[in-house]
Amino acid sequence: MSQPIKDETPGQYVMRLLDLGEPRAQIEQYLLDHGHDLSFIKELVDATVALRNARRRTLGLSLILAGGVVCFLSFLLTITGVFSGTDGHGFALFGLTSIGVIIVFVGFTYVF
Repeated sequence: MSQPIKDETPGQYVMRLLDLGEPRAQIEQYLLDHGHDLSFIKELVDATVALRNARRRTLGLSLILAGGVVCFLSFLLTITGVFSGTDGHGFALFGLTSIGVIIVFVGFTYVF
């Protein structure tokens, strides 16, 4: 387990260790060994995990929204291409829709 960087708060230290993939129990034990109160440690780790999950959820929802916009743009381009009589609406119909759906599903992986 890495040591805290100079001027790093316990919250920043916990966030860094969680991002590195350290187990929660090991982080709690390290903080307990260094004189922190058990209730403070539980609240700190819980708040840090909630913050990290909120960031992932925000990114996921942004990707879902972007994918929906791409799919709607594909719909608009396909409809205007069909009514204008042009024959190049295949990319808008199949290409942009596929890209939009992929972006939506990547967003789902961040949310769920």
